[in-house]
Amino acid sequence: MIFAQHGPAWRPKLERLFSKQLIDGVIWDPREESIERIKEIRSYDKNYSAVENLVDLKVYYKQFPTSILKRLSDLGYLPENIIDRAFLRHPGNLETLVEKSLDFQLDFEVDVIIAPSFYLYSFNDRIVDKLLDTWEVLHEQLEERKIDKDRYVSIIFNETALENRSYMNDFLDDFSDISRKFDGIYITVDREKNNHRHDFNPNRLKGMLQLIYDLKNLGLRVVVGYSGIESVLYFSVGADAIGTGWFYSLRNFNKEQKGLEPVESMGRQKKRYTSMKMMYELAIEDDILSIPKHLKSELYDKIFTGCELDTKVIEGNVDDISFNEIYQQYFESIKQVVDTINKKKNIEEKIRFIEELLNAANSNIKRYNESETLQRISDKHVRNYQSALEQFKEDNFIFI
Repeated sequence: MIFAQHGPAWRPKLERLFSKQLIDGVIWDPREESIERIKEIRSYDKNYSAVENLVDLKVYYKQFPTSILKRLSDLGYLPENIIDRAFLRHPGNLETLVEKSLDFQLDFEVDVIIAPSFYLYSFNDRIVDKLLDTWEVLHEQLEERKIDKDRYVSIIFNETALENRSYMNDFLDDFSDISRKFDGIYITVDREKNNHRHDFNPNRLKGMLQLIYDLKNLGLRVVVGYSGIESVLYFSVGADAIGTGWFYSLRNFNKEQKGLEPVESMGRQKKRYTSMKMMYELAIEDDILSIPKHLKSELYDKIFTGCELDTKVIEGNVDDISFNEIYQQYFESIKQVVDTINKKKNIEEKIRFIEELLNAANSNIKRYNESETLQRISDKHVRNYQSALEQFKEDNFIFI
């Protein structure tokens, strides 16, 4: 399943995604839009009730004293005080936080209740115990109030936390005691700044794949928010859904970009074509339209994936292409791969398919770089994906 990660300028984009049947749900961000406005639009547009609606509470913004709250400051469930050790020491604070966030979600008419989450730098953080307590409190309140909805825990952590397998295992051992009380988990990874928009440290990516696999083995539905093209690897090891979006900041969570810490200015947005044949988002003007005429037929076959936008890109006038068409093509390209993965019977078949996809991407990028194009495309991300997947297979005795 693919969820649209709600973000700025959302309405026309969601309408386009609905009309093309490219998404299965929406993960709402109350920081970006007033709840009254969202509820108003949902009330008269049946598309929103036809898919799953979740809301990312973003309680963790109150852990960062300089965070930019935007519309979160208008919502009653967010504590007035900073969430620090003093706040967490009082059980009454957790109970109030859970109660108010639960009331908010019921009023918002979500399909899935999500627990408040705290930001983790490590799975060994002291705050982990309080996070588990919060999830217990949510379960108790749901039972007391006899609320019959799917219930998810929620977790956000810095990607460096994925490097320590021992801490992850300890966390999973503790969580396993209460995991049966929940239906799923919503995960957000705070990614570090990277010069290559698709790259993922292979050791950390391996940790992410392992975490998804282990959570799935606990019987949970796994949803990974703020994901990009690397998400196809998540599906291969058991993820049920991802959240992704039209802007890069909705495909890659970074604490600076998301207003948790001071941010540097960002550059001009480029129109990009998402090629799952290369596992890469190519800048249309720089990487595609620059291809010499005598190479177009060969290289276009290694780039285009059969999306609605292909014809316009081939025609070659980038000014005729709107950003909303670019965003639609991204979702189309991701969905093609996800739908194929979901048809596979078991993890071995899914991983084999992804390995074939990565091998083809490596070959296609190599040929692109060998030709007389003006640009070069890095294949570092593909090699790192392959390395992470190979390590994951070895660790879990998966033989293909």
